[in-house]
Amino acid sequence: MEKKPDRKEIKIDFSRNRRFFEQEGSSRVITSGSLYMFFALINAGCIWIFIILGTGWEGLKYFGLTTAINGIVGLIGIGISRYFIAEIKTAFVINEELGRLKAATYSKLLFLIGIIMGLGMILIPFIFGFFVKNQLLRECIFASGVTSILLYTNLVFQIGLEIKNRYDIIAFLSIFGGIFLLIWGYIFISFDINPFWFAFHPFFNITTFILFAFFFSKQAPYSIRDIIQAGLKTRNMKKKASPEIRELIEEHQILLYMKNSVYSMFTNIQNSKFFEDILFFYAAIYLATFTDPEYQGFALSLLTVLMTYGAVKTVILYYSAPLNIEIAEACVKESYDTIEASINDSTRISSILALGFLTAMVALSGELLFYLHRDLFIDDGSFDNDIFFMARVLFILIILGQFIYGYSTLFGNALIGSGNAYSAARGFLITIIIITGLSPVFIFLFGILGMGIVMLISAFFLLPYTIFQLKKKLNVNYKIRIYRLIPNLFILFFLLWFFPFTSTISLLLGIILGASIYLILNPFFGVSIPEDLQMIIDLFNTLKLKIFGDLIVYLMRSTYNFSPLNKNKIILEENKLVLVKK
Repeated sequence: MEKKPDRKEIKIDFSRNRRFFEQEGSSRVITSGSLYMFFALINAGCIWIFIILGTGWEGLKYFGLTTAINGIVGLIGIGISRYFIAEIKTAFVINEELGRLKAATYSKLLFLIGIIMGLGMILIPFIFGFFVKNQLLRECIFASGVTSILLYTNLVFQIGLEIKNRYDIIAFLSIFGGIFLLIWGYIFISFDINPFWFAFHPFFNITTFILFAFFFSKQAPYSIRDIIQAGLKTRNMKKKASPEIRELIEEHQILLYMKNSVYSMFTNIQNSKFFEDILFFYAAIYLATFTDPEYQGFALSLLTVLMTYGAVKTVILYYSAPLNIEIAEACVKESYDTIEASINDSTRISSILALGFLTAMVALSGELLFYLHRDLFIDDGSFDNDIFFMARVLFILIILGQFIYGYSTLFGNALIGSGNAYSAARGFLITIIIITGLSPVFIFLFGILGMGIVMLISAFFLLPYTIFQLKKKLNVNYKIRIYRLIPNLFILFFLLWFFPFTSTISLLLGIILGASIYLILNPFFGVSIPEDLQMIIDLFNTLKLKIFGDLIVYLMRSTYNFSPLNKNKIILEENKLVLVKK
């Protein structure tokens, strides 16, 4: 009797009515992260165009320095929010009243922390002006204090949406930051407005703040009124709770929350680019102390440009928050298969995108700087090849370091979601010590190139640490299949390396061609697997582009089946995808 082929049914819901944020599991993680990334890339594209337009403009240094300071000040809020969300998600699974009570109290604490941080920054230039002698630095610290109050308030609203897994709303609102930055940047440059006011650039995006407040009031499982009325002491929480809930509140609940939030803060400092920002800050001090004002302005503008490209790690970070939430919920439900699948799938999907970006940027490092930022390297009418070579080396060091930081943060958030915040924080704290200790030495010896060297050294410590801790605490079996990406990455690298670039237009065409070939070949090499198709369906249904989602699924399935490297093929039977042996 002929043996029937092994079959594996993959239940894929092709309907338009599926609401991905209501379906727990790894598909929700990668769909949420992919949505966030899709709209964030539009936002990043606008910021990229602004950086190109602003190359050589005086306001670029205000933008770069305030962005760095905002990142340092905002790291407390970003860090606290990761533990905040994990604990609140857990609380809502246990009891809805407990979730609302904790969420309102923690939101009020976060809001007050933002006000205290903002007022402190505003006063620094006046009280400690003697120590902060550089005018640019004083102005940017003051501006960051004013804007941080707005940013922390906005973060409170965003957390309310994250608890409900509404990354479709959060992702869509993310595009406005870049759009308004580009519009106002063009206005400032065109009408020669005082660049100092550009230090307050977060206020250009006040529309998003209003929209976040609106959607919070409609979607969040607690209200602004709940936040206002919340107490800031554990005994007040217990008074507001019903008798059956009081025993679920720890004796020192607020102190416990703050302690674990500090651990979470260290783990998530890269969500606010803390490592890069502190390096930027060290470089700014070095430039203000040891270089002339003309070189200081050039170097800060160059670092702003390079740090923007180095944000390649955010392709990974978009998956860290959804992963945190999913693992927190799965741990309460003791769904260990969901934990392992979520970690593996989010790592694999983010790697497909991030490694592609990383490879392309290394291959195009010279072309990107030459064609898009050539004016930075013009000195007295001639092109400075020495400065250009230094910038290219620093470019590669920065994106490599940030890429590794991104993975570390992804795995760190998995630890936070599972209740192991301290284990994650310890590694990030050691990394801060490494950066703080090495930065002054390397920047003094190698100038701004020392930033990239320190970044890479610290990154090579942090990633192995987080991988080891995740394996130790959760006993995760890694099944990521990243090794199958290697031939495709080589194809992408050599295609871009040998592409005949002659202008900005040819550069853009080369990038589009390389990206298209890279994505098409992923199923061929077996990197994109059948389970990814649900994510694609959810993603494009949410974007109201179902016809494109169906087309991409068809092309991926065809490419996967055509490849002799894949032992199985995917067939469609009765609206279900079935994996069978070839």
